[in-house]
Amino acid sequence: MKLIDTNVNLGPWPFTPVPDRTGPELAAQLAASGIRRALVSHLGAVFQPEPMVTNRKLFAAVKRTPGLLPVPVINPALANWREQLAECLAAGPIRAVKIFPNYHNYSLGSRKLDPFMAAIADAGLRLIVNVRLEDERHRYFALRIKGVPVKQMAAFLTRHRDHHVLFSGIYKPEVEKLAPDHENFSAEVAFCEITNVLEIMLAKFPASRLLLGTCTPLLSTRGQADKLRCAHIPARAKALIGAGNARRFFKL
Repeated sequence: MKLIDTNVNLGPWPFTPVPDRTGPELAAQLAASGIRRALVSHLGAVFQPEPMVTNRKLFAAVKRTPGLLPVPVINPALANWREQLAECLAAGPIRAVKIFPNYHNYSLGSRKLDPFMAAIADAGLRLIVNVRLEDERHRYFALRIKGVPVKQMAAFLTRHRDHHVLFSGIYKPEVEKLAPDHENFSAEVAFCEITNVLEIMLAKFPASRLLLGTCTPLLSTRGQADKLRCAHIPARAKALIGAGNARRFFKL
């Protein structure tokens, strides 16, 4: 099964000794787990309020590696977010942008996101909302940042009903809380972690809205790929989660 990974990162992480790979090195590491294409962001953008320095590093790193598709980070809380977006579009092609509300200190339910959402829709881009990068129980003790609250995600989905977004780093219980009232989101499954999780989730959530993600290098690439590969679910569901939904969502 040729997989598409929707949650991959380059660059160092200050609290975990993860490898700082080049683009080709990352592609080879993903390929060892059957991942042929990946949506990639740069971890440096998480702790820099103005993310363009690391977005530029991202574009340079993946430029000559066709299987790695850049997903730049935009900070819509900054006055220059339009300039950020314009520079990313000029550096493209890109299929999506990613935001980090909790790390960049703004509410996902804020009205300030309205013009940003209109701008990315006009540009034909998908939005990835990063809910978390680490399990809160395992994070560095002095880092008090928590995942994006479910209430904020729900308010965002209600306010932007015309947009279908991808929540990355979302927990299984959070998906289940949002699912009854909101159809305009999909979920990446790296942080959906219990035994037989995909079999259980498919009883309440459609396979057409679940996407493979590994959160490489912060989580185990092989373990996340095997979560799908070893799941006792229909072959069609595996194909959708493993690649089909990503191809449709990102128009790959």
